[in-house]
Amino acid sequence: MVTGLTVLAIALMLYLLIEAFKSVGFTAYETLVLLPGSIVAFIFIPNIPVFSQGNAVLCLNVAGCLIPLFISWRVLKTGRTSPAACIVGIVIVSIMANHLSSFIPGKGVIISDIYVPSLAACLISIALSRKWERIGPIAYVSSSMGILVGCDLLRLREILSYQPHTMTYVTIGGAGIFDAIFIAGIAAVMMDIFVATVMKVSE
Repeated sequence: MVTGLTVLAIALMLYLLIEAFKSVGFTAYETLVLLPGSIVAFIFIPNIPVFSQGNAVLCLNVAGCLIPLFISWRVLKTGRTSPAACIVGIVIVSIMANHLSSFIPGKGVIISDIYVPSLAACLISIALSRKWERIGPIAYVSSSMGILVGCDLLRLREILSYQPHTMTYVTIGGAGIFDAIFIAGIAAVMMDIFVATVMKVSE
């Protein structure tokens, strides 16, 4: 009985999330990949090695790098968001993320605040989109790609210059940056959902 109620509660929660994300421009498939898919990938799918330099092995994290790239590519390919708006958002958020983060040897890249970039991505999406049904993809691409670029890619030379005495795996989109990308991307979309809902009710 308890198991059945748990499954029903999870199914209901996913349904509500799918409907909420759909209202700002995401499909059910994309919502499932973004939410439970990212969590499952982070827990069970290992990092993918790309190349090594000395004792540092550069890897890609599926949940923190490849899934955000895939979703961003998908919403751009299907024409649900403006490439120009996304570029503006990515540039602004990446600058903010770069200033809010730092590379700590042995720990990786740490970002001090993920909600400021999320709020910026939300405001950018509202300012640059004329339709409520399109603000979500702009916010998500701006937030997730902006943090990925600002925290990881812009610090890649600094990260690779760190040469530990033992073999160390350096992951793009992994560890604390996965948390930042995942939470900031979802937070930006949730802010959009809230604003869109309030505005639609007031119309």
